[in-house]
Amino acid sequence: MNILCALDLEKSSTWVIRAASQLGSRCNATLLLLHVLSDDTDDIDFHPTIEVNFKPRKKYYHETGSPEKGDTVPVLHTRAYKLLQTVSDWLKESGISSDISVVHGNPVDRIIEEAEKKSADMIMLGSHGHHQLYQIIMGSVSEGVLKKSSVPVIMVPPR
Repeated sequence: MNILCALDLEKSSTWVIRAASQLGSRCNATLLLLHVLSDDTDDIDFHPTIEVNFKPRKKYYHETGSPEKGDTVPVLHTRAYKLLQTVSDWLKESGISSDISVVHGNPVDRIIEEAEKKSADMIMLGSHGHHQLYQIIMGSVSEGVLKKSSVPVIMVPPR
């Protein structure tokens, strides 16, 4: 069994990771940890002084088993990858198999694409519990995944 865990790497990710680890250990599942860097992500953390000749960020896909290992990876991507690697190491210490991916694009579309690509049996993601007005104005990644997914989606509410 493969469970895709879409993580925004904010506080809600902790709840998703804990719920996924419990389910994963009971079902002997592999947890597919995914973080999507939205195309709308500001370059605030990618400070221009890092490189003498600042150029717009390029998108690299540094995934497990990728032949592109060793490429220069943007700062935000590297931070996300390292956080997922830390979570993956913790899961492996608990006897839970995991794989990690950091991709770029529209979060809803990329979560659905990765679930199909990795043959996920279900998707787990966090629910931020935003009020109704926020969801009307901003929309919701969770809502989009629920509408588009062909596999079951488990929403993990904040505690």
